Amino acid sequence: MQFLSKTVLKKFIKDEISSVGFDEGYIEQAIKKHLFVSIKIFDVTPSQASIIKQTALSCDCDCAVNRGVIDCSVSFSDCILSGTVAQLTSVAKKLSSQPFSLSKLSDVIYEKIEVELSNKPKTKIMGILNLTPDSFSDGGEFVEIDKAMNHAIDMIEAGADIIDIGAQSTKPYSDLVSVVYEIEKVTPIVTALKTAFPHIEISVDTMTLACAKAAIEAGADIINDVSFLSNPEFVKICALENKKLVIMHSRGNSKTMDGLTYYESIVDEIFSEINNKVQFALESGLSRNNVIIDVGFGFAKNIDQNFNLLKRINEFKSMGFPLLAGVSRKRFMQDVINTKEPKDADFVSALCAFYLMQNEVDYIRVHNVDLTSQAFKLHQRLL
Repeated sequence: MQFLSKTVLKKFIKDEISSVGFDEGYIEQAIKKHLFVSIKIFDVTPSQASIIKQTALSCDCDCAVNRGVIDCSVSFSDCILSGTVAQLTSVAKKLSSQPFSLSKLSDVIYEKIEVELSNKPKTKIMGILNLTPDSFSDGGEFVEIDKAMNHAIDMIEAGADIIDIGAQSTKPYSDLVSVVYEIEKVTPIVTALKTAFPHIEISVDTMTLACAKAAIEAGADIINDVSFLSNPEFVKICALENKKLVIMHSRGNSKTMDGLTYYESIVDEIFSEINNKVQFALESGLSRNNVIIDVGFGFAKNIDQNFNLLKRINEFKSMGFPLLAGVSRKRFMQDVINTKEPKDADFVSALCAFYLMQNEVDYIRVHNVDLTSQAFKLHQRLL
């Protein structure tokens, strides 16, 4: 007898379990036995690693650790804990009564499971409105308020859920504009857009606290901090005003970031650095509901590093916060088609946006909203 078989994708497991005639009243519990998850735990001691591994094995899971854990020849080890959601729940329950602070790890595992089982919201399109004369992609096109307003309206009509306004270029080696210039350019557009389109969220891309404060007073909903909280006051003002804050990974500034691209393990290091900033923000009073994270494509990352981040972007979802990605017209997108003209990369940027939607990224920051909306419509039909 020949058996016909196929692999079932994780996203369709509920439908497939139902299709075989499984008891509908037990499907939610059954899903937990069919969803396989791997969790990386950083820098545990040999004693902790041994307990985690033995606990995992007792629950029919496995845990990969450094071979030096056995004879304590290493001081710390990372662990890869793998199993079904049901198995990992059992691991978390057992760890809750273990010594060496492992009860805290139990809570972390429960959090990762909750993220895995949570309903995924639809991706939102964030249209870029550059008010700077030297933006890398469209500098000078929308400096005048009437042109800026018309472009914003075009993006909203094309499908933008959010307009991200900025008057300071972040391209490598760019000079800073004055704070006065930045505020004078940003605030009238914020006010006009919030008046005309109250249902549209307005984000302001800035590195200066004065501009952030002025933008919030003008009606901005989101502060997009591309300085990676170099000024901790950004957290305080967003906490006080109950505004969302984008915490975007970066190193240095526009003049130094291209020389700060050394990472031993880029995904793990950026994950850790973002986590540290997020914990600081939460401890400083920012609500979890107001945190958005961004890996900072193009900021202190070379072409290969950007692609490595892109390939593993979904791993950052496990932090449990909405994820924003901005790849539009960036150098590593241009590199795909061997062009030096940013606008030539609009089509490949839209393809990348589709990939990001497939990876459940919550916000995609783009220049060409029309193309991205087409990608979004296709993605919705494939859900």
